[in-house]
Amino acid sequence: MDDALNAWAVDDYGKVAVLAPLAVEHLGKAVLWRENPVLVVPLTPDAEASLFSLATQPDLASPKLRTVGLAILLRRLAQLLGGLPIDPKRCTRMVEIRNGAMHVGSPAQSRHVLIDCLAVCGVLLERMGEDPRTFYGGHQVNVLALLDEQRTEVGHRVAAKLARARRQLSELEQRLDGELFEETTERLEASAADALDPDDFGIGLWGVDATCPECGSKGRLFGHVDVDAEVDYDVEPLGNGKYDSYPVLAGWSVALSPRAFACNVCRLTLQGPEELAESGLPASRHEVALEDLGEDFDPELFADSEYGIPD
Repeated sequence: MDDALNAWAVDDYGKVAVLAPLAVEHLGKAVLWRENPVLVVPLTPDAEASLFSLATQPDLASPKLRTVGLAILLRRLAQLLGGLPIDPKRCTRMVEIRNGAMHVGSPAQSRHVLIDCLAVCGVLLERMGEDPRTFYGGHQVNVLALLDEQRTEVGHRVAAKLARARRQLSELEQRLDGELFEETTERLEASAADALDPDDFGIGLWGVDATCPECGSKGRLFGHVDVDAEVDYDVEPLGNGKYDSYPVLAGWSVALSPRAFACNVCRLTLQGPEELAESGLPASRHEVALEDLGEDFDPELFADSEYGIPD
C-alpha cells in the first residue's frame, strides 16, 4: 500500500491499479488467517493438501500452500464481516483490475480503485485491531483526503499535488543531513523569485510572494496585473475668489488576478483559481503593494503598454 500511495502521488496510475488491490488481497488473507487458516484455501481438488496442512499445522512458509484469489477472498470477507464498505460492482472492478482484465487509463479511474481499496482496508484493519496511523505511516493525511466523500474532483487533484510535494521534500530531507537540508531549503526559498519564471505559468503574468500551503516556505503567486492611476488635484488661487485646479498623479493602485502558484522548495505547482482556492491561496482579484511586484515593474510603463495611456 505504501508503494501504491507513492504511485498515486506521482500520477503512476497503472502502478496504483496493480498494487492497491494486491494490498487488499494480502491484508484480507491476514484477516481470514487470524479467524481460521483454512479460510484461505480454495475449494478445488488440487488444494486438498493445503487444506490438510492448514487444518493441522498451519505454516505460511510452506511452498505447497495454495490460497484463494481476490474474488473469492472478497466474498469470504463479506460473509465473515457481515458486508464490505463497497458494493459488488466495485468489488468486481477491483478484481478485474487486479487480474489485468480491465485496463486503467486515467488518473481519476485509478483514484476510484485506490479509494475502494482504502475503504476495504479500513474495515480489515479494524477487524485486526491495527491502528491505521501505524499502517499508513506518513500517508495517513493522504488517505484521509482520499476517503473524504465531500471532496470534489479539484480537491482530489490538489490533494495529489500536495502529496507529491510532500514526498519531494521528504526525499530531499532523507538525502541531506539536518543542517545541510535546512541550508538548502533556505537557499531555494531565497532564490524563488529568480528561479520561478512567470512565463512558465502563463502569458503576461507577474509574480508576488505567497506562503506555500504545503511546506510553509515563501513561494510565488502568479497572475494578471491591473493598474489604476490615483489622481489628486492641486488648487491654485487666481484671485477674486477664483481658483484653478489641475490633476496630479498621486500614485498607483495595483491589483493581481491569481492564475498559478509555485514553490521552489517542495516544487508544488497549482494552476487556475479553483486549485488555488482549494489550497487556501488567494484566488480572486485583490490589491497588492507596488513594491511586491519587484523593481522591474514600472506602473507607468505598464499602463502605457497595456492601455495605451499617453504621456
